[in-house]
Amino acid sequence: MNRIEPLRPCPHCGSEMRAGSLKRHAPICVKNPAAYARYCEVLASAPGSKTGITCGRYVELSTADKTLPTVITLRRLAGAVTWDAVLTVFGLEPPPQEQKHSQCPHCGKFVGGANMAAHAQECQQRSAEPKPKLQPAPQKIYTFKPKAERKPRPKPTPQICPACGVQRLDMSKHICPESPAIVAWLAQVLPDPEQRGCIITCAAYKALPERRVSMAVLSATYDSWSDLAARYGLKTRTATPIANSKLDAASVAELHRLAQELHAGEFGPSLSEYQMYATNVTYKAAGLAGMYGQRWASVLEAAGLRNGTRSEYTRAARVRRKAHEAARAAQRTPVASKYERGDEGIPRGGAGLPISSVQKPVPIVRPDEVYKGYVRTMIR
Repeated sequence: MNRIEPLRPCPHCGSEMRAGSLKRHAPICVKNPAAYARYCEVLASAPGSKTGITCGRYVELSTADKTLPTVITLRRLAGAVTWDAVLTVFGLEPPPQEQKHSQCPHCGKFVGGANMAAHAQECQQRSAEPKPKLQPAPQKIYTFKPKAERKPRPKPTPQICPACGVQRLDMSKHICPESPAIVAWLAQVLPDPEQRGCIITCAAYKALPERRVSMAVLSATYDSWSDLAARYGLKTRTATPIANSKLDAASVAELHRLAQELHAGEFGPSLSEYQMYATNVTYKAAGLAGMYGQRWASVLEAAGLRNGTRSEYTRAARVRRKAHEAARAAQRTPVASKYERGDEGIPRGGAGLPISSVQKPVPIVRPDEVYKGYVRTMIR
């Protein structure tokens, strides 16, 4: 709404402005007789005097009396740039030069003209007094012996825990899971109260209020949760299978075939191995796992196979990958490039810079001069 509000003229100076600005401008306008009389009274150095005050004195008065405009506002209202021009608008003369601020020749500070004499005398006496010399702070000098003369820093000897075989530099911070106190505590908390003879799940162990040994220590000591269960004579929990679910003969035969081919019959195939290598089966891996509560270990147990650990599956996959790479390397034979001429010392088959498709049988002769010390190289 302010954009479409009409401009109104000031009744004193005639300047056009909006209502809000006019409300603030009218009481302090220099053309306002009441405001003009007050400015003349404030700016005069004495009642009835024709000499004005300094700019610094007016700053003090406007700071104490908030009804007076600031120096910048007063200059704008009077249309003057300097303070002497502002005093001229109100019919006053500039103050004497000695009352204006001047710079002290001793310390360089700007002091009012009336106080310059006292300040100069005090500053001169202060400068005449001998100044205490500041002593520099002593610098600490660090000296280093040559590397040959330094004492060798002893390297800490790693210690091996006799119970669990873990190697540590500081054995005082090591929590051994095979210590008698930890073994007794684990034997008390690991059995599952819901399924007798089974170990609790990892999530249930993490939810224990007080754990004397962390999961990281157990993972570093034992290969898997199944190995921890076997250490305490327990089994891993198996999900309750779906009622009336049974592996068909084709799936059992395929599981045993993969176990024999991939792992020499020691343990069954993993879920990913079954998905990758199983052929001519009735159910896929997801269907078999769904029959037994989405647990692949239960599928292998129903087929009479052992579920391998993560490290066993990893080692088996590494062995298969190495055998596959060796077979590919044996079948791979170097193929000569179609641009091979047979007269070069180094064959370019599959290595080096790319060869241009346009071959010139004759050498390229450059008639221009080759400068001394330079060698010209041609890339074909």
